[in-house]
Amino acid sequence: MSEFFDCIEKALFSSSIEKTIELTRVAFQISENGASLVEKQDRAIAPISAVKFPVKPLCVPPRELPKRRLGTDAGKRSFIHAIAHIEFNAIKLALDIAYRFKGLPEEFYRDWAYVANDECKHFLLLCDHLKHYDCAYGDIPSHDGLWSMAVKTQGDLMARLSLVPRYLEARGLDVTPGMLEKLKVQKDAATAAILEVILEDEVTHVEYGTKWLDFVCKGEGTYREKVFFENIEHFLKGQILGPFNHPLRRRAGFTESELAQLERLDNRYSR
Repeated sequence: MSEFFDCIEKALFSSSIEKTIELTRVAFQISENGASLVEKQDRAIAPISAVKFPVKPLCVPPRELPKRRLGTDAGKRSFIHAIAHIEFNAIKLALDIAYRFKGLPEEFYRDWAYVANDECKHFLLLCDHLKHYDCAYGDIPSHDGLWSMAVKTQGDLMARLSLVPRYLEARGLDVTPGMLEKLKVQKDAATAAILEVILEDEVTHVEYGTKWLDFVCKGEGTYREKVFFENIEHFLKGQILGPFNHPLRRRAGFTESELAQLERLDNRYSR
């Protein structure tokens, strides 16, 4: 196994936060240094159930989590911790797509190493910020909604690209601007600055989802919009949550046709 894929695998199957981040950054540096990222086709792939996470935080169903009110310190602490949890899961998601799906162009692996490195940056910014609230990552229960979709799409690259970067992560493009407005009203410049960094980076991450879904669809003789909405129907029963940030989604590669269909799905289920 090449050093790049060795680092990806070790990071994915480590329960240590520190080791996951260290190995992810090494993999990113290898990819940036122009090393060959061609992997042997007979590389064994471990089941997604073998991927490891830290012992904390305790993961519970979303309905069991308390409502977060940004106007209180307790609410702000819970909010920042929840975003940190999303970002740590996003590290594992980017590692897993690079590990699990083989035989793709080197640029595919380079792109997802870049994403994983960005997610490390986001996670560390949020963990450092949590210290101001006398809190550390793992102190507050969280849910595993992001990772559960990785499990569901473990054997289907088109479904993974449709539903992780282009649906779940794209929701960040929709909701983060509203969060930023609330934080600015509260004059919380520190938290807002971190979310602004995350938002800008996430546009690129979602765009990578668009880019590689286009690539895979072309190879299969189909097209992205058809596959995207088929996967939404199959995995989500067509239940799409809006509203949608059209300008940011356009930057991430969504077409006017896709945006119109998302709006139709949202309207259908919001009545």
